Amino acid sequence: MKKSIIVPHDFTEVGNYAMDHAYMVGKTAQSPIHLIHIVKKKSQIDSAKQKLQNIADDFKKDKDIEVICEVRTGDLYKVIYTYGIEIDAYLGVMGTHGIKNVKKAMKVVKKFMKIPFILVQSPVIFGEYDRIVIPLDHDKNARIKTIWVRYINNIFESKVFIISYNTKDEFKAKVIKNNILFAQNQFDNNLIDYEIEILDTPKNFADSIYTYANKVESDIILVMTDKYRSYVKALKKSENLELYKKIPIMCVNKRTDIIKLGGFG
Repeated sequence: MKKSIIVPHDFTEVGNYAMDHAYMVGKTAQSPIHLIHIVKKKSQIDSAKQKLQNIADDFKKDKDIEVICEVRTGDLYKVIYTYGIEIDAYLGVMGTHGIKNVKKAMKVVKKFMKIPFILVQSPVIFGEYDRIVIPLDHDKNARIKTIWVRYINNIFESKVFIISYNTKDEFKAKVIKNNILFAQNQFDNNLIDYEIEILDTPKNFADSIYTYANKVESDIILVMTDKYRSYVKALKKSENLELYKKIPIMCVNKRTDIIKLGGFG
């Protein structure tokens, strides 16, 4: 079976946005898009399947890509995960409904230890994920993000913008330094262009991420799944809350076997 992209669809506009983003990523490799919708009762399956198929048919009109529709009953999070494993998904794309929906979105994303999820709230703006912002803090697992960049770069020849901060805590400062060095080695060895922004303080880091993303015209922010909620909840500036709605966020879980699994390769 060809590796696929899974898109949970809830019959809302953001579900359609997710399809657009999935197509942008998958069109080069001709990755099939699998739409999945969950209903409460078996009696609802047929009508929901027809509705989903209509959405898929309309989406495919001017695109050369396979879109497969599936409707199932059961626990939302378990069913989406089970289906993702069945179709050998290497990427998930999901529309979200803002901060109020963060907890629900994270329940889906955290199930998928082996694949990243891109969370979107807006249509594709720039057309490619070729300007990636990566926040690097004192978490050693943050290095995983730099490995995923290699696979995004295979598709879009991306430029990476690293943002980090200085801290008076010697242990944290050492971890941050090592994380940055690791990222530099990854990018230098793979000929990936990058820039680094070091803040004077970790204060208001979440807002700084989006301010920086706006400055460099980033079209995706790559974060660890367990940091997503804290970053979003910490946003204070109204302009950054608006940017949060516009810039997709790619969430990756803590794992070290990405290279062996092949990621986007």
